[in-house]
Amino acid sequence: MTPRQFYYAYPKERVEQVARDAGTTFANFKQIAIARGSVGRGLAERLCRASHGQISELESLYPERYEEPAEVREAS
Repeated sequence: MTPRQFYYAYPKERVEQVARDAGTTFANFKQIAIARGSVGRGLAERLCRASHGQISELESLYPERYEEPAEVREAS
């Protein structure tokens, strides 16, 4: 699961706890999830541990490979 998928799948309290346990803030995690901010290797590993494997390191580092692309519409 990517950080974005985790963010939308769980209540705010759970996301806040995982962020804290990973050594980051809820605001930073939200930035990563919503704006697809970058995640370093260390934070990716900590998010994986803090979420008990629900957020995977690879999916944190390369979310574009694991998420469906946004629907693209042609101009009218």
